[in-house]
Amino acid sequence: MSAGIKVERNVAWALKPYIIAEALPLVVSMLQRDGVRVAFSNRKGSTLGYYMPPKVSGNAVSSGAGGFSTLHTISLQIDLNPYALLFVFVHEWAHLQTQKQYGNEVYPHGREWKKNFKTLFKPFFSPRIFPQDILQVIAGYFEKTSRYFEQDLEMACHRYGKNRKAFFSTYMALLQKGIVIPAPYMGPAAEKLLEGIRQKECDRLREQEEAAFQSLKRQEPAVHPREETWYVAETLRMADVPVGSRIRMEHADYVVEETLPPFVGVRNVANGQKVRVHGLVSVQRLEPGRVEE
Repeated sequence: MSAGIKVERNVAWALKPYIIAEALPLVVSMLQRDGVRVAFSNRKGSTLGYYMPPKVSGNAVSSGAGGFSTLHTISLQIDLNPYALLFVFVHEWAHLQTQKQYGNEVYPHGREWKKNFKTLFKPFFSPRIFPQDILQVIAGYFEKTSRYFEQDLEMACHRYGKNRKAFFSTYMALLQKGIVIPAPYMGPAAEKLLEGIRQKECDRLREQEEAAFQSLKRQEPAVHPREETWYVAETLRMADVPVGSRIRMEHADYVVEETLPPFVGVRNVANGQKVRVHGLVSVQRLEPGRVEE
């Protein structure tokens, strides 16, 4: 007995319980682009999946009458562990692409299929889609690209459960420990646990950011605001201004440094330039004080 999922608006919803969440948009895009029917079978056996091209009547593709299909079909065992199911899906998709490119002119698992399989799998080779230990085995697999779902790959997938039910139990047990692995939609109970884990992670990151900010503040030298000095100006002859006084002359501030009759030596506050001013020149002597508003 099998159930088919055609390319339609609710295809993402229909595949949500079977396809790893991070891979689902890519899978749906592939299905919609090439017009593919996905069928799930509950018949357990050695065949994990297969690809079937559109059936034809004579020289034309049938409209569907008499059991003929106008769609490419990929069939998968519904009870597969989600990691195994996705791997088998891409395996069969490589058959589909090879069929479209070469028809029946090449071997089913020949070099053309191997090249397609390796290329098509690249977008799925991600720790957001497969756990790291499975990725390591898959990397080794593609060094030779066998036609079989090999034993080491099967063992790597089965660490997370030999079938869908076992995978669900493993996934929930890991979630309760705060460990998240890639998975399809696993139901409201799993989503509630997952949301709690995400919230804790957000809180942890905020605490780390706050601690880093406080640490940075402690390391920064204290910056004291400059005290703004207000001056009261008094006009005097240069010779009557004591050494050490601050004066304003020609819109610049100076400090009186020495008396050299008939001149007075002053230094520019802004640039340090030293000049001599005649004692009879009128300047503004600046006295610190608060100007009344």
